[in-house]
Amino acid sequence: MSDIPTEREQSEAEMDFNAHNGTGMPPSQGEDGGNSMVNIVYILYLIGFFIPGTSALGIILAYINRNDSREPYTSHFQFQISIFLTGLIYSVAGLLLYLFSIAITAISGGIGAVFFVFPLLLMLWWAGWTIYSIIRGLRALGRNEPIY
Repeated sequence: MSDIPTEREQSEAEMDFNAHNGTGMPPSQGEDGGNSMVNIVYILYLIGFFIPGTSALGIILAYINRNDSREPYTSHFQFQISIFLTGLIYSVAGLLLYLFSIAITAISGGIGAVFFVFPLLLMLWWAGWTIYSIIRGLRALGRNEPIY
Protein backbone atom coordinates (compact mmCIF):
# COMPACT_ATOMS: atom_id res chain seq x y z
CA MET A 1 0.00 0.00 0.00
CA SER A 2 0.95 3.60 -0.53
CA ASP A 3 1.96 6.08 2.18
CA ILE A 4 -0.08 8.78 0.47
CA PRO A 5 -3.36 9.28 2.37
CA THR A 6 -6.54 8.76 0.44
CA GLU A 7 -9.08 11.54 0.05
CA ARG A 8 -11.25 9.92 2.72
CA GLU A 9 -8.37 9.71 5.20
CA GLN A 10 -7.54 13.39 4.57
CA SER A 11 -11.16 14.35 5.13
CA GLU A 12 -11.29 12.40 8.41
CA ALA A 13 -8.04 14.03 9.58
CA GLU A 14 -9.42 17.49 8.78
CA MET A 15 -12.62 16.73 10.70
CA ASP A 16 -10.56 15.59 13.72
CA PHE A 17 -8.52 18.80 13.58
CA ASN A 18 -11.64 21.00 13.22
CA ALA A 19 -13.35 19.21 16.09
CA HIS A 20 -10.47 20.42 18.25
CA ASN A 21 -11.02 24.13 17.54
CA GLY A 22 -8.23 24.22 14.97
CA THR A 23 -5.53 23.92 17.62
CA GLY A 24 -5.09 20.18 17.70
CA MET A 25 -6.20 20.28 21.34
CA PRO A 26 -9.68 19.29 22.46
CA PRO A 27 -11.87 22.15 23.70
CA SER A 28 -12.08 22.47 27.47
CA GLN A 29 -15.87 22.22 27.29
CA GLY A 30 -15.76 18.53 26.45
CA GLU A 31 -17.37 16.96 23.45
CA ASP A 32 -20.41 19.25 23.41
CA GLY A 33 -18.37 22.45 22.95
CA GLY A 34 -20.21 24.23 25.77
CA ASN A 35 -23.82 23.09 25.34
CA SER A 36 -24.18 21.64 28.83
CA MET A 37 -22.57 24.65 30.50
CA VAL A 38 -24.85 27.04 28.59
CA ASN A 39 -27.84 25.02 29.82
CA ILE A 40 -26.54 25.13 33.39
CA VAL A 41 -26.15 28.92 33.28
CA TYR A 42 -29.69 29.42 31.93
CA ILE A 43 -31.04 27.15 34.68
CA LEU A 44 -29.04 29.01 37.34
CA TYR A 45 -30.56 32.27 36.09
CA LEU A 46 -34.06 30.83 36.44
CA ILE A 47 -33.32 29.47 39.90
CA GLY A 48 -31.99 32.92 40.80
CA PHE A 49 -35.57 34.18 40.99
CA PHE A 50 -36.09 31.92 44.02
CA ILE A 51 -32.61 31.40 45.51
CA PRO A 52 -30.41 34.51 45.70
CA GLY A 53 -26.85 34.13 44.49
CA THR A 54 -27.36 31.47 41.85
CA SER A 55 -27.48 34.02 39.05
CA ALA A 56 -24.14 35.42 40.31
CA LEU A 57 -22.73 31.90 40.02
CA GLY A 58 -24.21 31.77 36.51
CA ILE A 59 -22.42 34.91 35.31
CA ILE A 60 -19.14 33.66 36.78
CA LEU A 61 -19.52 30.41 34.83
CA ALA A 62 -20.46 32.32 31.67
CA TYR A 63 -17.36 34.54 31.96
CA ILE A 64 -15.08 31.57 32.61
CA ASN A 65 -16.41 29.51 29.69
CA ARG A 66 -17.11 32.11 27.00
CA ASN A 67 -13.64 31.98 25.40
CA ASP A 68 -13.26 28.21 25.61
CA SER A 69 -16.46 27.35 23.78
CA ARG A 70 -17.26 27.21 20.10
CA GLU A 71 -20.16 28.63 18.15
CA PRO A 72 -23.10 28.69 18.66
CA TYR A 73 -22.34 28.44 22.38
CA THR A 74 -20.04 31.47 22.50
CA SER A 75 -22.93 33.70 21.48
CA HIS A 76 -25.07 32.18 24.25
CA PHE A 77 -22.43 32.94 26.88
CA GLN A 78 -22.25 36.55 25.62
CA PHE A 79 -26.05 36.74 25.70
CA GLN A 80 -26.12 35.39 29.26
CA ILE A 81 -23.59 37.99 30.36
CA SER A 82 -25.72 40.74 28.82
CA ILE A 83 -28.85 39.35 30.52
CA PHE A 84 -27.11 39.57 33.89
CA LEU A 85 -25.67 43.04 33.35
CA THR A 86 -28.99 44.41 32.07
CA GLY A 87 -30.71 42.88 35.08
CA LEU A 88 -28.14 44.50 37.35
CA ILE A 89 -28.90 47.90 35.81
CA TYR A 90 -32.65 47.33 36.22
CA SER A 91 -32.14 46.29 39.84
CA VAL A 92 -30.07 49.35 40.70
CA ALA A 93 -32.63 51.60 38.97
CA GLY A 94 -35.46 49.86 40.85
CA LEU A 95 -33.65 50.29 44.16
CA LEU A 96 -33.02 53.99 43.49
CA LEU A 97 -36.67 54.51 42.53
CA TYR A 98 -37.74 52.70 45.67
CA LEU A 99 -35.53 54.88 47.85
CA PHE A 100 -36.82 57.96 46.03
CA SER A 101 -40.40 56.79 46.70
CA ILE A 102 -39.65 56.42 50.40
CA ALA A 103 -38.21 59.96 50.53
CA ILE A 104 -41.16 61.48 48.63
CA THR A 105 -43.62 59.64 50.88
CA ALA A 106 -41.86 60.89 54.01
CA ILE A 107 -41.66 64.47 52.75
CA SER A 108 -45.25 64.63 51.51
CA GLY A 109 -46.80 63.07 54.59
CA GLY A 110 -47.88 59.88 52.85
CA ILE A 111 -49.30 61.34 49.64
CA GLY A 112 -46.17 60.32 47.73
CA ALA A 113 -46.91 56.64 48.35
CA VAL A 114 -48.25 56.50 44.81
CA PHE A 115 -44.61 56.60 43.66
CA PHE A 116 -44.13 53.05 44.99
CA VAL A 117 -45.86 51.90 41.81
CA PHE A 118 -42.91 52.91 39.61
CA PRO A 119 -40.24 50.67 41.13
CA LEU A 120 -42.76 47.83 41.29
CA LEU A 121 -43.59 48.20 37.59
CA LEU A 122 -39.91 48.46 36.70
CA MET A 123 -39.05 45.26 38.57
CA LEU A 124 -42.01 43.41 37.05
CA TRP A 125 -40.85 44.53 33.60
CA TRP A 126 -37.32 43.31 34.40
CA ALA A 127 -38.58 39.91 35.60
CA GLY A 128 -40.73 39.45 32.50
CA TRP A 129 -37.94 40.54 30.16
CA THR A 130 -35.44 38.23 31.90
CA ILE A 131 -37.71 35.19 31.74
CA TYR A 132 -38.49 35.94 28.08
CA SER A 133 -34.76 36.25 27.29
CA ILE A 134 -33.92 32.99 29.07
CA ILE A 135 -36.68 31.12 27.22
CA ARG A 136 -35.55 32.66 23.92
CA GLY A 137 -31.99 31.54 24.64
CA LEU A 138 -33.05 28.01 25.61
CA ARG A 139 -35.10 27.68 22.43
CA ALA A 140 -32.17 28.79 20.26
CA LEU A 141 -29.88 26.45 22.18
CA GLY A 142 -32.29 23.58 21.57
CA ARG A 143 -32.01 24.27 17.83
CA ASN A 144 -28.19 24.63 18.09
CA GLU A 145 -28.44 28.17 16.77
CA PRO A 146 -26.50 31.21 17.95
CA ILE A 147 -28.39 33.98 19.69
CA TYR A 148 -27.81 37.68 19.20
